[in-house]
Amino acid sequence: MKSPNCVAPKTLLLALFFQLLYANPLQAATDTESRDTESLLIEHVTVLSPERDSALTDQNVLIKNGLIVSISKANSSQHFPATIKRINGRGRFLTPGLMDSHVHVSNTPGLLPQMPGAAELHQAFAQQQPRSYLYFGVTQVLDTGNSVEGVSEFNAQPQKPDLFRCGAAPVMDGYPNHQLPKAKRYQQRPDFIVEAAHHHPLPAAVDAKQQTPEMVVARIAQSGADCLKIFIENGFGDADHLPVYSSDSLQRLRAAATNHGLPLLAHANAYDMQLQAVDGKVDVIAHGLWNWSGIDRNIRKQAEASNQLPAAIMQHLAKVHASGIGYQPTIQVISRMGALFEADALADPQLKKVVPKSLLDWYRTPEAQWFRDELQLDFGDMPMEQVAAVFKKASLQGAKAAKVLADLGHPLLLASDTPSSPTYTQQPGYSTYLEMQDMAAVGISPRAIFQAATINNAKMLNIAHKYGTVSMGKVANLLLLQKNPLENVQAWDSIEWVILHGEALPRAGLAAP
Repeated sequence: MKSPNCVAPKTLLLALFFQLLYANPLQAATDTESRDTESLLIEHVTVLSPERDSALTDQNVLIKNGLIVSISKANSSQHFPATIKRINGRGRFLTPGLMDSHVHVSNTPGLLPQMPGAAELHQAFAQQQPRSYLYFGVTQVLDTGNSVEGVSEFNAQPQKPDLFRCGAAPVMDGYPNHQLPKAKRYQQRPDFIVEAAHHHPLPAAVDAKQQTPEMVVARIAQSGADCLKIFIENGFGDADHLPVYSSDSLQRLRAAATNHGLPLLAHANAYDMQLQAVDGKVDVIAHGLWNWSGIDRNIRKQAEASNQLPAAIMQHLAKVHASGIGYQPTIQVISRMGALFEADALADPQLKKVVPKSLLDWYRTPEAQWFRDELQLDFGDMPMEQVAAVFKKASLQGAKAAKVLADLGHPLLLASDTPSSPTYTQQPGYSTYLEMQDMAAVGISPRAIFQAATINNAKMLNIAHKYGTVSMGKVANLLLLQKNPLENVQAWDSIEWVILHGEALPRAGLAAP
């Protein structure tokens, strides 16, 4: 991840190390012995689905064995078994569950493994993390940089979103492999690409024949990964020192991903790196455009002064749109780093809903401010509120690029990159919701955000036959809301029920205890 132009390189280098209800209660039959436990009926509800231009009002939606089996206009001639579970949906809105297509379930925000008490704090976080996603309506997640242990721990929890994962194929000593000690690098992340121009002679432990794009992608596909992630990143700030893929390797990675049916996602958030991603014909650019490296500094300053994007950026975004490349804005990543410098950041009442009390209490200790203190070193004596403003300005730079694409009608992808750094203000589920708020704040419409969070992500991952819409035969991962999210994105905080594979979970029961 390149640092934004106005954020010091050390800041992002550190951050990137860690990138790795209340109403209408469920109506149960009185005869519990004869209850149809596999079915659920949502009655008289308004159905909102991203592929439809208008709502379906007063609908009965029948779910059986975790699937939607019928959607029909409610009328007196319909008869359902008296023993079926029912939810009264009058005045409520039924939508597909949301998907966050950029998360990292292996990391606990703000916590280093060697810290005192880290094991207990991580355990509390790991138990709550899947529920926190569900609390904010996220019923599917895509982990784009994972460990076997982290994925297993996530999937071991009793209530969890459906988890998909990418396999990663970085350059051997490039980002993010360069962050590991060489003694562990080639064993801990074995699916790397050897670029002969950067690696001569090769370490004895590395067999170049096993590290070609074709061999690496084949191993990733055989592991059951749902996508392939590459890293187009040559350094941080003005330091362009990391090895990157050759043009030949990019072409071969593209071909191998296609051969194995894997969508190709590229880490690239700087202008010059995104140019390579477009040339490499990737399927998804997995970050917003925060950094304008590769554009003359005077042009950058003129664009900032006029509150405009440089012409070269506009041309690049037009090419992204014309190429049909999926785009993850990840707007709130930088702004949430800035939130560390806000005096009342931990007073946010939403954090209590998604962060275990023991961990939230620890975030208030001096020890937990280690990352903020490291960031502060890059800004000298600048007051904290001004530091926060610097980060927010950089975040807005990426938001404007996303707005340009939205205005072109480009299908954006909801993605939070949680946690992208050891930033305790970025938390599972809540950051997904904040990403939607940031998209709306820059002028992206509620409908475009709805599509980004549902059908666009499902199409990107080739799972639209199962997820992303309220349709017969789809997986019954659904949300019942008090308010209409097509009128205001804040409605996504009015969830009453989260329906996960046909099981109705009251939202209040998913909050951190």
